[in-house]
Amino acid sequence: MKDREIELIHKAQKGDSFAFEQLISSYDRQVLSLAYSIVGNSDDAQDIYQEALISAYKALPKFRMQSDFFTWLYRIAVNKAINFKRKKLQYQVESITKPDSDSYGSDHDLRISSSETPEEVTIQKEMKDIIEEAVLLLSTQERMAFVLCHQQGYKLHEAAELMDCTLGTVKSYLFRSREKLKVHLKPYMEN
Repeated sequence: MKDREIELIHKAQKGDSFAFEQLISSYDRQVLSLAYSIVGNSDDAQDIYQEALISAYKALPKFRMQSDFFTWLYRIAVNKAINFKRKKLQYQVESITKPDSDSYGSDHDLRISSSETPEEVTIQKEMKDIIEEAVLLLSTQERMAFVLCHQQGYKLHEAAELMDCTLGTVKSYLFRSREKLKVHLKPYMEN
């Protein structure tokens, strides 16, 4: 850990909320992106993000610096997201006779260049939606490994540390996720 980060941790552990804000500011996007990759809904991801930060703030006095702060924060966010998915699945099972009309996912920002035709923009959005849908079909662990390594650029050993598993396990999750995605996306890649 960097000296500045250690200093901010010590201040935040003593109740300095401004130090905590500074501490987490560099990890905001990554934690939010992780939450979204697990739950697939931006509103739910925002809720999980907030819950993770609240939990981290409350648990910070117990943080002993035996691991990297980001790894610790990431684990909190992963646990919150997994618990959320578990509760949501339980709710869906309980209300199977009364299906929920909420749709998964929401509109995402697409960067549209002025040279793209409306058809190209539509195709891009459709492909993005299809890929996101395919990623959501993966198991939670496969999805985390895929997102960490292929979308967020983490190395295998970093993903293993963040996921609290072995390097071989991450490789296995990645292999299975790629195979499942190939099968799901094959009809779209033939054109």
